[in-house]
Amino acid sequence: MKRVVTFGEIMLRLSPEGFLRFSQANSFEVVYGGGESNVAVSLANYGVPVDFVTRLPKNDIGECALMELRKRGVGTDKIIHGGDRLGIYFLETGAVSRGSKVVYDRAHSAMAEIGPGMVDWDKVFEGAGWFHWTGITPAISQGAADACLEAVKAASEKGITISTDLNYRAKLWKYCDDAKREEIMSELTSYCDVVLGNEEDAEKHFGIKPAGLDITT
Repeated sequence: MKRVVTFGEIMLRLSPEGFLRFSQANSFEVVYGGGESNVAVSLANYGVPVDFVTRLPKNDIGECALMELRKRGVGTDKIIHGGDRLGIYFLETGAVSRGSKVVYDRAHSAMAEIGPGMVDWDKVFEGAGWFHWTGITPAISQGAADACLEAVKAASEKGITISTDLNYRAKLWKYCDDAKREEIMSELTSYCDVVLGNEEDAEKHFGIKPAGLDITT
């Protein structure tokens, strides 16, 4: 079975215990994860050989993220190091009619400061048969978007199957306007064989609005 490669940011999640609100918490539970790293962990759980590619700071918190991946059977030898910090987000779990709340603290993270030329994609894709990314990665920064484009181009040239989960996140697309976002996502998805998404993804990324549908309701 050929390897699967996923590419994105793994983050430190801090959550109040149970269903407590941020203002009620005196401590936070620690979890490491992210859209693409979670896919890698799930595949490893089913016995699929998988590598996760990201950029991590060379410090104790970055090592904790690495350990979490390794203990779940995910390949980490293609991960590059650099930058000063791991991205963080705070999660307040909703209860009954109160929705969950997320606060991001990921500006200037190691992955946000990645750029083209940092990852040796020829080496990464040796023996790989599938490459997966999500819309979260190009939303992080222009550098991350450029690195993702570099990756899909390299994978396409090698005949590797490419998939994406569009995964629109309004809180992340801060560095460009709507037109630029659509341009970025249109180019990236043009290399994909499999595209996963919903009505909101279609409207926000590509301006596709199904008749009679209001994504706000």
